[in-house]
Amino acid sequence: MAVGHRLTVSEASRALGLSRTTLLAAEEAGLLRPQRTPGGHRRYDPDELRRYAGRTGGDGPWEEAGSATPGGATDPGTTGAEWAAIVAAVRPAVRAPAGALDADSAGLYLRHAGTPRFAAAFGVPRWLAERLTADPAPAPVTRALTTARPSLFDPAEEGFPEPRATGQGVAVALPGETGPLGVLFVVTRRDLLAGEVRVVEAFGEVLALLVQDRGRIAALEGRLARIAALSAPS
Repeated sequence: MAVGHRLTVSEASRALGLSRTTLLAAEEAGLLRPQRTPGGHRRYDPDELRRYAGRTGGDGPWEEAGSATPGGATDPGTTGAEWAAIVAAVRPAVRAPAGALDADSAGLYLRHAGTPRFAAAFGVPRWLAERLTADPAPAPVTRALTTARPSLFDPAEEGFPEPRATGQGVAVALPGETGPLGVLFVVTRRDLLAGEVRVVEAFGEVLALLVQDRGRIAALEGRLARIAALSAPS
């Protein structure tokens, strides 16, 4: 498919190997920025799709769809389609820990190509989600990922999730079979109690199960798509 023009939603979905729902979920999460026609229709610049595919380790019409990229053993998804499917699945679930603790915000980083990447959040404006997507993981996230222990932090001191944040935050690792899958963070306007930290850990364990299950499903869907492509008459 030619990529010299701005793509419609359907064309962008086919180019990235994603469903329309997953594509729009990536847009809502601040991972993609479409342009608008005078009539209000979405159009996607090919360079924007390339950047998105590059950030997620994915593919597009410029590469073979469904091809895996090198990643760590604990990566929940190794292709752009798998990553986007996982992000779409976990994004609504991130609201739960924020609601349970009356937190200002909550978010999730997932390992991809061996690196923690911002995946989803609740209570985070779109401009900030875009910045977190582009920036390296902050210190509280990397500490939780490397130690596999809860990491309490001062949001104002860390400038995370943004410099004006106040209160206290905690980042906890999502346990995987061979190592952490990612990190869940929660930020409140007050100090967190020990019991509340354990609640965040419990949510992290549930999110880890969701990530693993959705990753397996996405991988199987990718295999089925490749089998169907190979079986199609030429």
